Amino acid sequence: MARHQGGETVGAGFFMNVAEWNVETFSGDGGVLPGGAETVYRQVPTLVLLMAAPLLGAAFAMFLPFIGLALVAQYFAKQAWAFVRDMSHAALVAMSPRMAAGEAYLTGDKSQAAKADGPEARLEKLDDALKAKDDSTPKA
Repeated sequence: MARHQGGETVGAGFFMNVAEWNVETFSGDGGVLPGGAETVYRQVPTLVLLMAAPLLGAAFAMFLPFIGLALVAQYFAKQAWAFVRDMSHAALVAMSPRMAAGEAYLTGDKSQAAKADGPEARLEKLDDALKAKDDSTPKA
C-alpha cells in the first residue's frame, strides 16, 4: 500500500484517508487528493478492496442488532439517570432548612420586635433621657 499526501496528483485507484476512514476514488487519468500535506492517504489495491468489502458488509449486518440494542440501552440509562438526578435534587430541596444565611430567626414574632424597637419607643427613651438630664443639672 503506497503512501500519499493530500494535494498530491495520483493515478486511478482507491485511496483511503487513514485519519478519517473515508475512501477517495479516482478513475481514468486520476486526480488530486483533497486536503493539505498533513492528510495521509494509503492506496488500497483493487483486489484487497474487492475481498474486504463483503467481509465488512457481513460484519456490519451481523453486529447491527447489537448496535441497536446498545443504543436503546444507552437511551434508557440516560433517562433513568436524569430521573434519579431530578428526584434526588427534589428530595434535597424538600429536606433542606428554609432559612437564609445571615438572618436571625430567634427574635420571636416580627410584630413584637417592631413594637419594641419602633420610632415611638425610641422617642420615649430619648424623652426619658432628656428629663433625667434636666433633673440632674443644678439650677442657679
